[in-house]
Amino acid sequence: MHKLGTILLLIILTGSLMACAGAETKPDEQSGQSDSLALLRKACMDPDSENSVAACRKVLKMQPNDPKMEHCLGWQLCLDGKLPEGIAHLRKSCKLQPEGDLIHYHLGVALEKRGDRSGAVAAFKKSIKLDPKHTESYVAAGILLRKMGKKPEAEKMLRQAIKSDPKSATALAQLSLTLAQLGKLAEAIETGKKAVELKPDNVNARSNLGLFMTNAGQAAEAIEQLSKAVEIDPQNATAQYNLGLAYTKTDALEEAARAYFNAILTREDFPQAQHNLAVILIGLGLCKESKSHLDRSHELGVKSAPIVLEQYKKICEPAPEGEGEGEAEGEDPASKSPESS
Repeated sequence: MHKLGTILLLIILTGSLMACAGAETKPDEQSGQSDSLALLRKACMDPDSENSVAACRKVLKMQPNDPKMEHCLGWQLCLDGKLPEGIAHLRKSCKLQPEGDLIHYHLGVALEKRGDRSGAVAAFKKSIKLDPKHTESYVAAGILLRKMGKKPEAEKMLRQAIKSDPKSATALAQLSLTLAQLGKLAEAIETGKKAVELKPDNVNARSNLGLFMTNAGQAAEAIEQLSKAVEIDPQNATAQYNLGLAYTKTDALEEAARAYFNAILTREDFPQAQHNLAVILIGLGLCKESKSHLDRSHELGVKSAPIVLEQYKKICEPAPEGEGEGEAEGEDPASKSPESS
């Protein structure tokens, strides 16, 4: 009996130990799953991860209707150019988390890329309603409204952006451009100066400021701004072109021609740069070169003013001696701004 009792005791103890061992394995398994899920979530939220999209999909398979993962997946798909699917996930994320201001902002960006400007503006406005200090949404909405021809509303939106962040160089630059298009040139110049002061390496803001100065009759100051712009980025064709306009206003024709030529080197299919260079070359008597650029500008859709064609014919294709006497002198196109040519 004593021996039998000992055996039974051993069996009971062994069973207890096995039960304990089994109880200890379950937390380990759960911990492993938890660690794996955490790693997947981290990869999903990392836009630089090569497996970001795949990680997001795995997380959502394990935990459906997670608004944060839907947001990350949707935004990453949009960044990858897969707009329809990305927008679908962003919309789902908005439904799951209606108070997510950043989700609505990203949805607006995606809708704009897809060409739905009205939908994009609505999304940006929703983001602003949720976070009245979300400067990026004000700026994005302002830019779109201006493109849609709603310039007064764009001005209001961009002023709100600056109110939310007075040191936003982007908001100031965009307001400057909007004011110029509304004919408020003096204020556009002052606003543009503030944008450049805050971000001196913003080539587009500096280039626009130079253009506004040129249009306001401040060509000398414009040349200073535009020269700096092309120094920062010699490949910026618009800055080179605007520099050409400023030089033309000061009758520095050779410098203007050089600036237009540099613009064409960067962007060969720049219609107005081709045409303006041709006009300058006519004035300089470089007929062969002017003909080449004039023909190219016509190919690109520019229609020359009659006076340009008359000057070309007069200088580069003169009538035989004795013909055309008494003909009225035309205005020298090289003395005009190419903007009106």
